[in-house]
Amino acid sequence: MSFAANALSTLVALVFLLAGAQKVLLRDPVTANLLRLGVGSTMTRSIGALEISGALGLATGRWLKPLAITAAAGLTLLLIGAVGFHLRARDFAHRRHRSHAVAPVVLAVVTGTTMALLLATS
Repeated sequence: MSFAANALSTLVALVFLLAGAQKVLLRDPVTANLLRLGVGSTMTRSIGALEISGALGLATGRWLKPLAITAAAGLTLLLIGAVGFHLRARDFAHRRHRSHAVAPVVLAVVTGTTMALLLATS
């Protein structure tokens, strides 16, 4: 695995491990924003579990590259879904919620780039 793919995989895995843990534990700042988007506690915990699974898949992918590619693809799709929820709530138009809406877009680009690098180096 190339250095760039390895570094991005590690970075993305850490981000999603932390984000997923906050969702599984139903931390107040995270749940308040998700409730505003219409996401209940059961779905929040499910999203957190998927994020943790993706993080573990990326971390394990150092030895099983197809697993890392699949994990990066799954996380990218999860983030595209998050962007859809933010679009539905019109968060991009509201200055107060714009930072919450832009984060999944940036993470989707980084995760997609990670997937592309993993594919290119396989």
